[in-house]
Amino acid sequence: MAVVFLVLAISFIVDIWGEPPKRVIHPTVDQANFSQKPARTPALNPIYVKDGYSYRCNDCHSVLEPSDVQKSYISAHPDVILEHGANNYCTTCHSPDNRERLLDINGYDVAFDQSHKSCLQCHGPIYRDWEAGVHGRMNDYWDTERGPTRKLTCVECHNPHQPKFPDMQPSPAPNINNYISFLNQLMTSEESHASR
Repeated sequence: MAVVFLVLAISFIVDIWGEPPKRVIHPTVDQANFSQKPARTPALNPIYVKDGYSYRCNDCHSVLEPSDVQKSYISAHPDVILEHGANNYCTTCHSPDNRERLLDINGYDVAFDQSHKSCLQCHGPIYRDWEAGVHGRMNDYWDTERGPTRKLTCVECHNPHQPKFPDMQPSPAPNINNYISFLNQLMTSEESHASR
């Protein structure tokens, strides 16, 4: 048996088996994929900009009744298309009495910058996962002794009117160059993993 292993070892060293298969070099992942920027910039202030003018929501909604026809071309918001499951009307999430506020599960007003409390009313399991850090993305520090952890809110990734993500091209599989680059960044800059 030892002789067989010895012959095989020698054959591999001398390379009598022909040319080895060509090594496939996968492209590195684009550094833009490592960005800590949110996928979208949410409206944290209830201000609507149209034709170069800024309006508070209640400027119009205090005197005008909204159309109950969705996707209306005569609407003041023709760009807002609701594709959010059964939520087919504005007041499912927006307060009917104060359009500069959202609603929570109990019908209480919620500030725009706390929109995740409105999402909770229908998306309880996802909200639970978001609270635990499983759903969504967390920025800054995982180790809270080094600094704060910041969770992106629902609307920093999802468009609240059309929350489903469009199909995306996946990044290439990891390769050793990405790993080495990642390690070098960690070793050369103490703040490489903190948000800027």
